[in-house]
Amino acid sequence: MHAALALIALALGYKVFTDAHKEKEGLKLLGQVIGIVVMLAAVLCMLCAAAKCMTRSQCSMMSKGSCPFTANTAKTACPMGAASDSAK
Repeated sequence: MHAALALIALALGYKVFTDAHKEKEGLKLLGQVIGIVVMLAAVLCMLCAAAKCMTRSQCSMMSKGSCPFTANTAKTACPMGAASDSAK
């Protein structure tokens, strides 16, 4: 769920960034900065979700739930390649 929301935020940040190129100089810079900030936040959320999935640690940017890339079962492995602690 969080990965899907991060992808949506990434797309919206890109849309704001590209639409800013059509505006006048002052508004163009503001739109580009906002677009870049939104895209960076979305990429950081996706990286945090992947790191949380691989290490099974709690990341402050994600909720306190389970890995967003796997099911809620204790025996599943992370699809990124690292096995979960309970599967060892």
